[in-house]
Amino acid sequence: MTRALSLATAVALALAFSTPAAARQIIGGEQDHSQAAAGDCENFYATTFTNFGSHAEDQEQRDISLEGIAEIHVTAAQQGNLSIRGWNRSGARLVICRNAVANTMPHAARLLELIDVRSHEGRISAAGPEMDQTQAWWVNMILYLPRRAHVDIRAANGGVAIRNMGGHVTAQTTSGGVSVAQSSGRYKITTETGGITLDRISGLVEAVSRDGSIALKIAGADRPSVEARTAEAGQIVCTLKRCTDAGNSGGGNVFRMGEGVPDIRLATRTASIFIGPVTY
Repeated sequence: MTRALSLATAVALALAFSTPAAARQIIGGEQDHSQAAAGDCENFYATTFTNFGSHAEDQEQRDISLEGIAEIHVTAAQQGNLSIRGWNRSGARLVICRNAVANTMPHAARLLELIDVRSHEGRISAAGPEMDQTQAWWVNMILYLPRRAHVDIRAANGGVAIRNMGGHVTAQTTSGGVSVAQSSGRYKITTETGGITLDRISGLVEAVSRDGSIALKIAGADRPSVEARTAEAGQIVCTLKRCTDAGNSGGGNVFRMGEGVPDIRLATRTASIFIGPVTY
Protein backbone atom coordinates (compact mmCIF):
# COMPACT_ATOMS: atom_id res chain seq x y z
CA MET A 1 0.00 0.00 0.00
CA THR A 2 2.82 2.42 0.84
CA ARG A 3 4.53 1.78 -2.47
CA ALA A 4 1.33 2.38 -4.42
CA LEU A 5 0.69 5.63 -2.58
CA SER A 6 4.21 6.93 -3.26
CA LEU A 7 3.84 6.15 -6.95
CA ALA A 8 0.56 8.02 -7.15
CA THR A 9 1.68 11.07 -5.21
CA ALA A 10 5.33 11.66 -6.02
CA VAL A 11 7.17 9.44 -8.51
CA ALA A 12 6.02 7.67 -11.65
CA LEU A 13 8.45 5.33 -13.39
CA ALA A 14 7.38 3.90 -16.74
CA LEU A 15 8.94 2.27 -19.76
CA ALA A 16 8.89 4.62 -22.70
CA PHE A 17 8.45 1.97 -25.38
CA SER A 18 7.28 -1.62 -25.40
CA THR A 19 9.26 -3.06 -28.32
CA PRO A 20 12.81 -4.35 -27.65
CA ALA A 21 14.37 -2.22 -30.42
CA ALA A 22 12.79 1.01 -29.26
CA ALA A 23 13.46 0.23 -25.59
CA ARG A 24 17.14 0.75 -26.30
CA GLN A 25 16.38 4.41 -27.08
CA ILE A 26 14.70 5.69 -23.93
CA ILE A 27 14.71 3.38 -20.93
CA GLY A 28 12.16 5.30 -18.89
CA GLY A 29 11.42 8.42 -16.92
CA GLU A 30 11.05 9.56 -13.35
CA GLN A 31 8.50 12.21 -12.38
CA ASP A 32 8.68 13.89 -8.98
CA HIS A 33 5.58 16.09 -8.98
CA SER A 34 6.51 17.60 -5.61
CA GLN A 35 9.19 19.53 -7.52
CA ALA A 36 6.78 20.83 -10.17
CA ALA A 37 6.92 24.42 -8.90
CA ALA A 38 10.35 24.90 -10.49
CA GLY A 39 10.21 27.33 -13.41
CA ASP A 40 13.33 26.41 -15.39
CA CYS A 41 14.73 23.56 -17.41
CA GLU A 42 17.51 22.74 -14.93
CA ASN A 43 15.06 22.02 -12.12
CA PHE A 44 12.27 20.44 -14.11
CA TYR A 45 10.22 17.88 -12.20
CA ALA A 46 10.78 15.03 -14.70
CA THR A 47 13.96 13.17 -15.66
CA THR A 48 14.42 10.91 -18.70
CA PHE A 49 16.91 8.04 -18.77
CA THR A 50 18.53 6.72 -21.95
CA ASN A 51 21.26 4.34 -23.09
CA PHE A 52 22.84 6.85 -25.48
CA GLY A 53 26.27 8.25 -24.71
CA SER A 54 25.77 11.83 -25.97
CA HIS A 55 23.14 14.36 -24.88
CA ALA A 56 22.55 17.79 -26.43
CA GLU A 57 20.09 20.28 -24.94
CA ASP A 58 18.95 23.87 -25.21
CA GLN A 59 16.15 26.08 -23.93
CA GLU A 60 14.02 28.88 -25.28
CA GLN A 61 11.45 31.27 -23.85
CA ARG A 62 8.50 32.76 -25.74
CA ASP A 63 5.82 35.23 -24.72
CA ILE A 64 2.51 34.34 -26.39
CA SER A 65 -0.51 36.59 -26.89
CA LEU A 66 -3.85 34.98 -26.08
CA GLU A 67 -6.03 37.75 -27.47
CA GLY A 68 -9.10 36.20 -29.09
CA ILE A 69 -8.17 32.69 -27.91
CA ALA A 70 -10.98 30.91 -26.04
CA GLU A 71 -9.08 27.69 -25.27
CA ILE A 72 -5.40 26.72 -25.31
CA HIS A 73 -4.53 23.29 -26.76
CA VAL A 74 -1.21 21.73 -25.74
CA THR A 75 0.06 18.48 -27.26
CA ALA A 76 3.26 17.04 -25.85
CA ALA A 77 5.79 15.02 -27.79
CA GLN A 78 5.71 11.24 -27.27
CA GLN A 79 8.12 11.46 -24.33
CA GLY A 80 7.52 15.11 -23.43
CA ASN A 81 6.45 16.38 -20.01
CA LEU A 82 4.35 19.47 -19.28
CA SER A 83 4.25 21.86 -16.35
CA ILE A 84 1.25 24.23 -16.39
CA ARG A 85 1.31 27.14 -13.93
CA GLY A 86 -1.31 29.83 -13.44
CA TRP A 87 -0.36 33.48 -13.10
CA ASN A 88 -2.09 36.87 -13.00
CA ARG A 89 -1.22 38.06 -16.52
CA SER A 90 -3.34 38.12 -19.65
CA GLY A 91 -0.79 36.46 -21.91
CA ALA A 92 1.17 33.21 -21.77
CA ARG A 93 4.85 32.41 -21.39
CA LEU A 94 6.32 29.20 -22.76
CA VAL A 95 9.66 27.81 -21.59
CA ILE A 96 10.92 25.12 -23.97
CA CYS A 97 13.48 22.52 -22.86
CA ARG A 98 14.74 20.57 -25.90
CA ASN A 99 16.75 17.36 -25.50
CA ALA A 100 18.40 15.11 -28.09
CA VAL A 101 20.46 11.96 -27.55
CA ALA A 102 22.58 9.87 -29.89
CA ASN A 103 25.79 7.84 -29.90
CA THR A 104 27.96 10.86 -30.80
CA MET A 105 27.75 14.52 -29.90
CA PRO A 106 27.72 15.78 -33.54
CA HIS A 107 24.75 13.51 -34.22
CA ALA A 108 22.92 14.70 -31.08
CA ALA A 109 23.61 18.35 -31.97
CA ARG A 110 22.20 17.91 -35.48
CA LEU A 111 19.14 16.18 -34.09
CA LEU A 112 18.57 18.99 -31.61
CA GLU A 113 18.35 21.52 -34.44
CA LEU A 114 15.52 19.52 -36.06
CA ILE A 115 13.19 19.61 -33.04
CA ASP A 116 10.36 22.05 -33.73
CA VAL A 117 7.99 23.51 -31.11
CA ARG A 118 5.06 25.31 -32.69
CA SER A 119 2.85 27.89 -30.99
CA HIS A 120 0.13 29.43 -33.13
CA GLU A 121 -3.44 30.59 -32.45
CA GLY A 122 -3.61 28.94 -29.06
CA ARG A 123 -2.17 25.60 -30.20
CA ILE A 124 1.19 24.41 -28.87
CA SER A 125 2.88 21.21 -30.01
CA ALA A 126 6.30 19.63 -30.44
CA ALA A 127 7.55 17.66 -33.46
CA GLY A 128 10.82 16.18 -34.59
CA PRO A 129 12.51 13.44 -36.62
CA GLU A 130 11.53 9.79 -36.30
CA MET A 131 13.24 8.03 -33.42
CA ASP A 132 15.14 4.80 -34.02
CA GLN A 133 18.00 2.80 -32.56
CA THR A 134 20.48 5.59 -33.35
CA GLN A 135 18.68 8.66 -31.96
CA ALA A 136 15.92 9.92 -29.68
CA TRP A 137 14.59 13.27 -28.52
CA TRP A 138 12.07 14.83 -26.15
CA VAL A 139 10.79 18.28 -25.19
CA ASN A 140 9.73 19.36 -21.70
CA MET A 141 7.58 22.48 -21.60
CA ILE A 142 6.75 24.93 -18.80
CA LEU A 143 3.69 26.99 -19.67
CA TYR A 144 2.47 29.99 -17.65
CA LEU A 145 -1.18 30.77 -18.32
CA PRO A 146 -3.83 33.15 -16.95
CA ARG A 147 -5.27 31.40 -13.90
CA ARG A 148 -8.78 31.23 -15.34
CA ALA A 149 -7.73 30.01 -18.77
CA HIS A 150 -9.43 27.08 -20.47
CA VAL A 151 -6.79 24.54 -21.49
CA ASP A 152 -6.85 21.12 -23.17
CA ILE A 153 -3.75 18.98 -22.59
CA ARG A 154 -2.67 15.81 -24.38
CA ALA A 155 0.42 13.79 -23.40
CA ALA A 156 1.57 10.23 -24.02
CA ASN A 157 4.41 8.80 -21.92
CA GLY A 158 5.27 12.09 -20.25
CA GLY A 159 3.65 13.53 -17.15
CA VAL A 160 1.58 16.64 -16.55
CA ALA A 161 1.89 18.90 -13.49
CA ILE A 162 -0.73 21.64 -13.00
CA ARG A 163 -0.39 24.35 -10.35
CA ASN A 164 -2.39 27.43 -9.33
CA MET A 165 -5.04 27.16 -12.03
CA GLY A 166 -8.71 28.13 -11.68
CA GLY A 167 -10.32 27.66 -15.09
CA HIS A 168 -11.56 24.69 -17.08
CA VAL A 169 -8.81 22.08 -17.60
CA THR A 170 -8.92 18.82 -19.54
CA ALA A 171 -5.83 16.60 -19.29
CA GLN A 172 -5.27 13.21 -20.88
CA THR A 173 -2.18 10.99 -20.76
CA THR A 174 -1.30 7.40 -21.56
CA SER A 175 1.38 6.30 -19.08
CA GLY A 176 2.45 9.64 -17.63
CA GLY A 177 1.23 10.77 -14.23
CA VAL A 178 -0.99 13.82 -13.72
CA SER A 179 -0.68 16.06 -10.68
CA VAL A 180 -2.95 19.00 -9.83
CA ALA A 181 -2.14 21.10 -6.77
CA GLN A 182 -3.47 24.24 -5.08
CA SER A 183 -6.01 24.79 -7.84
CA SER A 184 -9.72 25.37 -8.29
CA GLY A 185 -12.08 25.31 -11.23
CA ARG A 186 -13.35 22.46 -13.36
CA TYR A 187 -11.15 19.46 -14.19
CA LYS A 188 -11.50 16.34 -16.29
CA ILE A 189 -8.44 14.12 -16.01
CA THR A 190 -7.95 10.72 -17.66
CA THR A 191 -4.97 8.35 -17.83
CA GLU A 192 -4.40 4.79 -18.92
CA THR A 193 -1.65 3.57 -16.56
CA GLY A 194 -0.43 6.85 -15.10
CA GLY A 195 -1.20 7.82 -11.51
CA ILE A 196 -3.24 10.90 -10.60
CA THR A 197 -2.62 13.16 -7.60
CA LEU A 198 -5.08 15.86 -6.50
CA ASP A 199 -3.62 18.06 -3.78
CA ARG A 200 -5.74 20.85 -2.20
CA ILE A 201 -8.04 21.16 -5.18
CA SER A 202 -11.56 22.60 -5.18
CA GLY A 203 -14.35 22.90 -7.72
CA LEU A 204 -15.75 20.15 -9.92
CA VAL A 205 -13.31 17.32 -10.56
CA GLU A 206 -13.60 14.08 -12.52
CA ALA A 207 -10.46 11.90 -12.40
CA VAL A 208 -10.36 8.50 -14.11
CA SER A 209 -7.35 6.19 -14.41
CA ARG A 210 -7.72 2.74 -15.88
CA ASP A 211 -4.78 1.07 -14.13
CA GLY A 212 -3.03 3.91 -12.25
CA SER A 213 -3.54 4.78 -8.58
CA ILE A 214 -5.35 7.99 -7.58
CA ALA A 215 -4.47 10.02 -4.47
CA LEU A 216 -6.67 12.82 -3.13
CA LYS A 217 -5.12 15.09 -0.47
CA ILE A 218 -7.55 17.26 1.48
CA ALA A 219 -6.62 20.18 3.73
CA GLY A 220 -8.00 20.06 7.29
CA ALA A 221 -10.66 22.78 6.88
CA ASP A 222 -11.98 21.58 3.52
CA ARG A 223 -15.16 19.50 3.30
CA PRO A 224 -15.65 18.42 -0.32
CA SER A 225 -18.23 15.82 -1.28
CA VAL A 226 -16.40 12.86 -2.80
CA GLU A 227 -17.36 9.70 -4.65
CA ALA A 228 -14.71 7.03 -5.34
CA ARG A 229 -15.22 3.87 -7.39
CA THR A 230 -13.06 0.93 -8.43
CA ALA A 231 -14.33 -1.51 -11.03
CA GLU A 232 -12.26 -4.59 -10.23
CA ALA A 233 -9.39 -5.28 -7.84
CA GLY A 234 -8.55 -1.81 -6.60
CA GLN A 235 -8.86 -0.77 -2.96
CA ILE A 236 -10.36 2.46 -1.64
CA VAL A 237 -8.69 3.74 1.53
CA CYS A 238 -9.55 6.91 3.47
CA THR A 239 -7.26 7.99 6.32
CA LEU A 240 -8.97 11.29 7.14
CA LYS A 241 -9.96 11.71 10.78
CA ARG A 242 -13.61 12.12 9.85
CA CYS A 243 -13.47 8.72 8.10
CA THR A 244 -11.92 6.88 11.04
CA ASP A 245 -14.15 8.65 13.59
CA ALA A 246 -17.19 7.46 11.68
CA GLY A 247 -15.79 3.93 11.51
CA ASN A 248 -15.55 4.14 7.72
CA SER A 249 -12.03 4.01 6.34
CA GLY A 250 -13.01 2.86 2.89
CA GLY A 251 -12.95 -0.62 1.46
CA GLY A 252 -15.30 -2.08 -1.11
CA ASN A 253 -15.78 -0.79 -4.63
CA VAL A 254 -17.68 2.41 -3.83
CA PHE A 255 -16.97 5.07 -1.20
CA ARG A 256 -18.84 8.30 -0.59
CA MET A 257 -18.06 11.23 1.70
CA GLY A 258 -20.10 14.39 2.17
CA GLU A 259 -23.63 15.24 1.12
CA GLY A 260 -25.33 16.06 -2.15
CA VAL A 261 -23.96 15.65 -5.64
CA PRO A 262 -20.22 14.85 -5.44
CA ASP A 263 -17.83 17.71 -6.23
CA ILE A 264 -15.00 15.22 -6.79
CA ARG A 265 -15.47 11.92 -8.62
CA LEU A 266 -12.63 9.38 -8.70
CA ALA A 267 -12.61 6.10 -10.63
CA THR A 268 -10.16 3.32 -11.49
CA ARG A 269 -10.44 -0.16 -12.93
CA THR A 270 -7.71 -2.17 -11.16
CA ALA A 271 -5.72 0.39 -9.15
CA SER A 272 -6.28 1.76 -5.65
CA ILE A 273 -7.70 5.10 -4.54
CA PHE A 274 -6.26 6.86 -1.48
CA ILE A 275 -7.98 9.75 0.31
CA GLY A 276 -6.01 11.43 3.07
CA PRO A 277 -4.90 14.68 4.71
CA VAL A 278 -2.26 17.07 3.47
CA THR A 279 0.87 16.17 5.40
CA TYR A 280 3.19 19.06 4.62
